[in-house]
Amino acid sequence: MAGGSGYERANVKEAEAEGEGLQSERALLEQAPDSLFSTDALGVIRYITRAPPGAAVAPVVGRNWLELVATRYHPGALAAQESAVLRGESSAIDVMASGNADPVRWYSCHVGPFRVGGRIEGAAVVLRDVTEKRQSEAQLVATDRMASIGTLAAGVAHEINNPLAAVIANLELAINDVEALELGKATTELLEELRDAREAADRVRLIVRDLKLFSRSEEERRGPVHVRDVIESTLRMAWNEIRHRARLVKAYDDVPMVVANEARLGQVFLNLVVHAAHSIPAGRAENNEIRLSTRFEQDRVVIEISDTGVGMSPEVTKHVFTPFFSTKMTGAGTGLGLPICQRIVEDLGGEIRVVSREGFGSTFTVLLPPSEAPFETLKSERPGPSRPPRRGRVLVLDDEPMVAMAVRRTLANDHDVVTLNITEEALALLQSGQRFDVILCDVMMPNMTGVDFYRELERVSPEEVKKIVFLTGGAFAIQTREFLDRIPNLRVEKPFTPEKLRAIVSDRLREASGA
Repeated sequence: MAGGSGYERANVKEAEAEGEGLQSERALLEQAPDSLFSTDALGVIRYITRAPPGAAVAPVVGRNWLELVATRYHPGALAAQESAVLRGESSAIDVMASGNADPVRWYSCHVGPFRVGGRIEGAAVVLRDVTEKRQSEAQLVATDRMASIGTLAAGVAHEINNPLAAVIANLELAINDVEALELGKATTELLEELRDAREAADRVRLIVRDLKLFSRSEEERRGPVHVRDVIESTLRMAWNEIRHRARLVKAYDDVPMVVANEARLGQVFLNLVVHAAHSIPAGRAENNEIRLSTRFEQDRVVIEISDTGVGMSPEVTKHVFTPFFSTKMTGAGTGLGLPICQRIVEDLGGEIRVVSREGFGSTFTVLLPPSEAPFETLKSERPGPSRPPRRGRVLVLDDEPMVAMAVRRTLANDHDVVTLNITEEALALLQSGQRFDVILCDVMMPNMTGVDFYRELERVSPEEVKKIVFLTGGAFAIQTREFLDRIPNLRVEKPFTPEKLRAIVSDRLREASGA
């Protein structure tokens, strides 16, 4: 019968439909983002939809599937998976593998039995490339770890600052006492020793101050910032990375302040300085230099950090701000330092550029808009001598007896000083009618904090809160910082110099006298 029977035609259509269905299924499998394949009982690949990214061998059919990912790190675990498959069990594991295209990749590996007619013929395997997911997770862990380190650093800085305040104040007093003696050989040597100790303590003070600056991860508030201040803090932080590799050259022009967050801007400069240092081999400091310069150009503050290091190729330079791109060995860098710098600078309304040449070093340029504050030449941190207009009464409230005693010794020649270590006692003293010209109060006090003391005193004697000057080691909660920023009272960071403390008390007395 021409054209075949209806039964035959139906069979043909059914076969065609079945063939189309199989083609669709195969197309679906081959377009799936994961690698799906089957193996025989020996683990040899019989069919595969696609080779996974970074596959170590090609072609893959006819090879053992373990060769596909060239696993070096989990061979025992994968062998156990194969054994489990032959028993009819399924399992999943993440494996780190080496391949051709990339040094290291991560795969999520799901293995189950491949059955034909109810009998296990081999394994069905799904490989998913989870490298980017792993990198993101690792970065989140690193970020969380850095946040924890920042919190720890702030606490450590606070604990150091209290005894350091006492050390610096007592050394300064001892130097003054020795200078008042009749100078002889013994006193001259003693004076030199005390001055050396004072200089060393001052170096510790600067290190702790910088540590506090870079640990303030919770602060995103912005304000006028001296670029040179932040650069100098950065250089002290990075000095150990620099000193064996290069000479420092500084070329600072006076520039306006920029609107920024000190910690975030410090993070940018620290990354760039360390990047410059690491581009120079250690042990050749006299032959290399890292140059830092500032200038004001075309309505922008320009900061340049140049090095005479190995430089970068055009290809590396093009990707230097790409997240996770790194030329360092695996585990030596996340590839996020420079991209984070770019993000921070752009968030400040600025721009970051790089020019580099292999064998001739690199120059990173940061351009930032200026604040509305006028140009300022940086002043010394230490105030000049300030004689008190009169003898005053000073209350010192600090839970560290050594700090309270150091403050008392500093001020006792010019003022009547009362020291207390418990906030409640100070509050009771003031409630009893005792009055002071200046109240020096530590922020972090046990039981009743300095902030609580302020609020309670404001309730019972509002006029007295104007006399409070807060002393702080720097580690306190955001709410406390916001409170201190809202009130007009002066805040003095520990450790302070005796000259600064005397000047503050003298200024408060002048204000009270209307002078």
